[in-house]
Amino acid sequence: MSRSSDASFGARVKELRTRAGLSQQNLAATLKRSVSWVSQVERGEHEITSVLVLQQLAAALGVPAGEFVAMVLGEGEEDVRDRPYVEVLRLALAGHPVPEALVGEPMPSKAAGGDRASLEAETARAWVALHASAYQQLGPLLAKLIPRLERATRTLAAEDRQRAFELLADVYQVASAMLMKVGDQGAGWIAADRAIGTGERCGDRHLALAGQYRMAHTLAGTDERVLALHVLRQAVRGASAVQQSDDPGLISLVGACALLLAVLEAREGDRKSAEGHLRIARSLARRLGEDRDDYGTEFGPTNVALHAVAVAVELGNASDAIALAGKVQIDALSSERQARFLVDVARAHAQRRELAAAVKALEQAESIAPEEVRELGLVRALVGDLEHFAGGRRVPGLKPLRQRLTHN
Repeated sequence: MSRSSDASFGARVKELRTRAGLSQQNLAATLKRSVSWVSQVERGEHEITSVLVLQQLAAALGVPAGEFVAMVLGEGEEDVRDRPYVEVLRLALAGHPVPEALVGEPMPSKAAGGDRASLEAETARAWVALHASAYQQLGPLLAKLIPRLERATRTLAAEDRQRAFELLADVYQVASAMLMKVGDQGAGWIAADRAIGTGERCGDRHLALAGQYRMAHTLAGTDERVLALHVLRQAVRGASAVQQSDDPGLISLVGACALLLAVLEAREGDRKSAEGHLRIARSLARRLGEDRDDYGTEFGPTNVALHAVAVAVELGNASDAIALAGKVQIDALSSERQARFLVDVARAHAQRRELAAAVKALEQAESIAPEEVRELGLVRALVGDLEHFAGGRRVPGLKPLRQRLTHN
């Protein structure tokens, strides 16, 4: 966005804020930003490149998000999503997954597009791509795999049909996770809902619970955090009974829900609840006894340690977060989780105004999972904050990092 466009956008924000009877302090509190951040936006001195931040700002001021997206990016909201690897997946989720079934067209067994072994291999590939944050590869893969599996659930022999349902629920979870990462919470919600429904269709409570976990993730990045908290609290309600279980999948799913719940409660400023759910997750991880990846959760002692850092950051305890981060060994985790952890480390350093250390952590995250870092609106907002804190001072690596993230 040009400097003149920045000024026009800032003037519009100020106009809407004044019309709504809000002070800069009121708006800053709603957005959980500093008053200086709001002031810089209104003066056209701070560029917002995150669609999520624009959506939050629009909600706070009572206008459609599309208006702000159009002003900032010079495009309609749909154009923001116009990344081929995202759009192809959105199209695969649109409408009925097997349209020929609606009009009674026959579906011969070959319409499944492959046997059980090939479908299992492709589903495994999808999980690997997700954990590697390889979204440009993953989107087209899922777009082809979803209709193949939907047809397989209708055409394979009875002995293989149950497995097709399980794989389909898995694939919808992967789709939900990817869409959440690239900022399309609406389509991510659809995929999560289908994961829950597919899990129920095949009678597997684990798959239904995994779908709930993905749905909470999609809701957490929107203004529907209350719904996310509700979904997660439902999932964690039976944690005491799960602690006596020998089922690693169930332990992992409930533990992962407890971790996400702890982060969201910390984000809401509820320290007591956040620390309580972190303790529940830690207890479940001890019960599990190792790091695993059941249902794509990567749950275990290491993931609990990562989330303890995230909770400390959300609560504003930067010193605690950095101290905890120094004790975490992340090498065995996926590149996706490693990068997300390093983003939290960068956030902690930013809270302490340790700008060079924050940039270094972001550069490390980018080297591990470049697509993950580019897609996170949180990172773009953080880089904007770092530039604000720098106040015109040169911070090694900061300007090139912003240019890479905003494609300028």
